[in-house]
Amino acid sequence: MNSTLVVFASKQEFNLVYPQKSAVVASSTPLTIGSFDVAVCGVGLLEFATNLAYQLSQRKYARVIMVGVCGAYPGRELEIGDVVRVETEVVGDMGVQERDGHFLPWGEVSGEPHVYAGESPRELPLQLAAMRSVAGVSVNCCTGTAYLAQRRCALFDADIETMEGASFFAVCKRFGVSGYQFRAVSNIATDRDTSTWRIPEAMAALKERVLDNL
Repeated sequence: MNSTLVVFASKQEFNLVYPQKSAVVASSTPLTIGSFDVAVCGVGLLEFATNLAYQLSQRKYARVIMVGVCGAYPGRELEIGDVVRVETEVVGDMGVQERDGHFLPWGEVSGEPHVYAGESPRELPLQLAAMRSVAGVSVNCCTGTAYLAQRRCALFDADIETMEGASFFAVCKRFGVSGYQFRAVSNIATDRDTSTWRIPEAMAALKERVLDNL
């Protein structure tokens, strides 16, 4: 059995990289592809965490590598097609709203930082370890306005936005498995315009720079 599990969130991302494989099968049991196993765990914090926890309870892996697309916040010197290693994540829309409409992140409410982190890249191949590291924000509701992008970026000093990263790091830590997350920028998180998104190109870059170097 392989010691590395590669996980995707969405079937779309999986299909763009492995068009000849079944994303439906990979959603229920890991597929062996070369030197690693591959699974699809679902989109969003809850579904992804539930399915990843199930997979790790069924098989023992030395490390898990998450791959997928992300949105980059404006002004963080990231462009569509860039591939990055996500070092930390916070949950960006977990908190409370005050009567005046002001949002307080859960970290401020609880008095604890609630920052989720991946493993040190020292055990990774040099090409992956040397990749630019970024800070991410995991959200249940994707940014759709320039205002919200600015607020989330400033509030958490974040570079990118994902929908699963925090749960990925949390589950890996709970199971004692080394977790690494790599993302390719498919869009800029600002006023929503899906015509500017480049998901196929982002996944192609991710395959070339990450999966082909495992």
